[in-house]
Amino acid sequence: MSSCRRLLSRAGTRSYRSANELPADWDVNLPAGHFLLKDTLVADEAIALPDVGYRYAELRSAQGQLLAQAAFQLLRLKPEHLNREAVSPWQYRAWNIYSVVAKPGMLIAGHLFRHDVQTFHYAGILPDYEAFRWYRDALRDMGRACGVQAVLVKEPPPAIVPLLLHYSPEFMLLRNDSSMQMAIPEAWTGIGDYEKALKHKYAQRFRKLRGAAAGLEIRELDLAAVRMHAASMFGLYRQVSGTQKVRVGLLNEAFLPALKAHYGDRLKVWGFYAGEELVAFASAWVYPDRLDMFYIGFDYGRNADYQLYFNILFFAVEQAIRFSVPKLVLGRTALEAKARVGCRPEYLNTFLYVTNPLLRNLVTRLQARFTESGGDWEQRHPFKAEAGLGVVEGAVG
Repeated sequence: MSSCRRLLSRAGTRSYRSANELPADWDVNLPAGHFLLKDTLVADEAIALPDVGYRYAELRSAQGQLLAQAAFQLLRLKPEHLNREAVSPWQYRAWNIYSVVAKPGMLIAGHLFRHDVQTFHYAGILPDYEAFRWYRDALRDMGRACGVQAVLVKEPPPAIVPLLLHYSPEFMLLRNDSSMQMAIPEAWTGIGDYEKALKHKYAQRFRKLRGAAAGLEIRELDLAAVRMHAASMFGLYRQVSGTQKVRVGLLNEAFLPALKAHYGDRLKVWGFYAGEELVAFASAWVYPDRLDMFYIGFDYGRNADYQLYFNILFFAVEQAIRFSVPKLVLGRTALEAKARVGCRPEYLNTFLYVTNPLLRNLVTRLQARFTESGGDWEQRHPFKAEAGLGVVEGAVG
């Protein structure tokens, strides 16, 4: 018998409903700072996001050695997850009836509100294929146990991606799921270098939009300030989330303060003030290799006066230069606006499995149609050719 088979013979899986139930040796294989560390999972659960539950699973050898572990979120879908202002009345009525009667659920392998974390980890002694088989079986078993209608897998470990594609065709790759990113040249020392790299019309637009915000003061917020402004920031976030057609989960007022308390300076939060009035906020994760913009919010009633959204994007560019990181990540939404700033898409590995065969067939057809349309947005090319900023490494353009 091979060493792998000996390792896996009589191996067992155990699941948990709370991070507080996790065993004492849960952290033994995890690197420093990993999201799956028990204290991080406990802190994440304590935020008590609406309609979100948590599940965990582990694989152990017959000798009790921890081989693999994963965290999942369970989202109970409700009428408010679809924006009634963005769909026809009959569509919202149909969704309202379905969500109330069927009480549909979705299992998320990943994190609904973060794309900078890994929620699956396995020990180096476990071959990739065996780790994949366990993960796939854990997804299926957890989905059945929770009675969900869909399983969403967000950014699994790179070694698992081709195995999902080749051995689990029921997990559909969402082909147009992308993150807008921009390379930051090492030579840039300030926002003026960004402006000089822009083509004439984009540079003119940059100056005009920045000028609209000349009366604003931007302040970095420490933990005390984040807690003090939590209600205001949540209200500004709701103005932004309220415009989205589909809201796959919603935050609560405790979200940003709790993360700031746990992560400290790794999570930066800034307030945009007109006088003493908070009219917008932005947040970002600071890593050695990137500035990863997180949640934002702004007053739509003041957006025309101050061009708040675009000035948040320009501020992000400025902060990426300030922190001397090689890449700025602006995320999944408002693709064309971010393309105008200079971002290009990096396509992500997001998979969806729908349990109902009829509904799965419908989703597959809709996904094919969306893929053919290219997502209905236009890539922009704001930089001069000599700037050398045509493509972010790893991006498809």
